[in-house]
Amino acid sequence: MDGTGAPSASIACMSGALVLEHRRILQEICGPARFARALDRLPPDARREYDETSAVSWPRVTTAEHVMHAAAIELARDPVELHEQVSRTAVERTLTTLWRLLLRFTTDEALVARTPRIYARALNRGELVPLVVCPGRAEIRVVGWPDIPEFSTRGIRIAIESVLRLAGRDQVRVIAEPGAQGPIFHATWIP
Repeated sequence: MDGTGAPSASIACMSGALVLEHRRILQEICGPARFARALDRLPPDARREYDETSAVSWPRVTTAEHVMHAAAIELARDPVELHEQVSRTAVERTLTTLWRLLLRFTTDEALVARTPRIYARALNRGELVPLVVCPGRAEIRVVGWPDIPEFSTRGIRIAIESVLRLAGRDQVRVIAEPGAQGPIFHATWIP
């Protein structure tokens, strides 16, 4: 474990609280019977880890990805589209009405500067290095995770987009490109 309670960064893990929020959303989308059938598709080690997930545990990213894929199969949906829906909903639910109101009065610099702390509470590998390039434009790098899976890159991109939108920024667009130490996210919005 490191200072945040996360396991060592040798295995990519997600916050149990985040995985549990994704679980609640997937259960709502699938319904109880279909979600149970989706979980039956999991490899035994992933199923065991998923069933034992708590708010303070750190399940593997691969386990979360297996669950998303299994739910997509059960729903006959594109797993990327389902992951995007679930991730957006999770961010919206996490940032309650009070936080949304406060975000609207936060400067771009302060908003982007908080991203490393949010990231460290969600993932145990790498770190975010944010930079507001100019009004309405930021570059956010993941460093220390050169082999990041697409599942995690997508989740980070969606989280950045969602937070900026919930903070009242207009015409938000975030794209990711590969970097030597991890992806680089280019975010633009109307200030």
